[in-house]
Amino acid sequence: MLLVTYNIQWGRGRDDVIDLARIARTIADADIIALQEVERHWRPETGDQPEQFAALFPEHFWAFGAAVDIDGSSRRADGRVVNIRRQYGNLILSRWPIVSVRSWALSKYPVHGHMNDQSILLETVIAAPGGAFRFYNTHLNYLAAEQRRQQVEEVLAVIADAPRQGPVVVGDGLEDDTMAEVGGLIPGQPRPDMPAPAILTGDFNMDCSSAEYIRIVGGRDPNYGRLFAADRLADALTVAGVPEGEGITFPEKDGEAAQRIDHFFVTYDLVGGVRRGWIDADADGSDHQPVWLELDRSGTGR
Repeated sequence: MLLVTYNIQWGRGRDDVIDLARIARTIADADIIALQEVERHWRPETGDQPEQFAALFPEHFWAFGAAVDIDGSSRRADGRVVNIRRQYGNLILSRWPIVSVRSWALSKYPVHGHMNDQSILLETVIAAPGGAFRFYNTHLNYLAAEQRRQQVEEVLAVIADAPRQGPVVVGDGLEDDTMAEVGGLIPGQPRPDMPAPAILTGDFNMDCSSAEYIRIVGGRDPNYGRLFAADRLADALTVAGVPEGEGITFPEKDGEAAQRIDHFFVTYDLVGGVRRGWIDADADGSDHQPVWLELDRSGTGR
């Protein structure tokens, strides 16, 4: 299966034109898509981007998580409220059903003289061929490594604890008809799952030399280099053979150095399925570059 992560900067390309169709063409082959900086009624020229992507990917299921959600409502002359939420956040699209969705607000704190906005972790459980897995999409704090470090701790805690907590609706020991009666589940519909395998992706605003990155993947052994240990997440591009010091996902912009800050991380049980990983350096639909992962799950056929 092919997965891609892309910070789309609300579809504004290097030519300053907002064009979601261009984004869609760039990532058209993906089975599972993680997008960041997706807007819903945030500005007049962007409209409802999750719905627009749903139209561009009619064969994909989707889930949107708003990181920032503020009122954009108005009141008509007759007193009726036109309820509108101004939102931006993360979007996941999947060729296979999205069994459940959860999200967490990650810690952030004011910094004098700088804009600082909310980050979230968006979790989906995807019922893919070869077995369900968790797919997480996030966009960490751009401003300060100290804030990112705390966010990384929160993200890792969620990923580690989710299988123990179980699915969004649990009823161990209850028959299906009881779950249907008290839990509202549709009779015959499979119960939600919270599988162990997990993929974490998004815009992390951290390069491969940062303390936050090392907290996720572990330190480098002096004899064996970067080890893909069972108690850590692995950088899928590194597993695929892309050296950590190579590849740019955020080209130089307004004095900011070019960096590799968009990543795919996988749990230990998925490391053996990593086949390829690459950065699309030719894409021009945003100020970031898409990052691709080819994952082989036994029996998927993709």
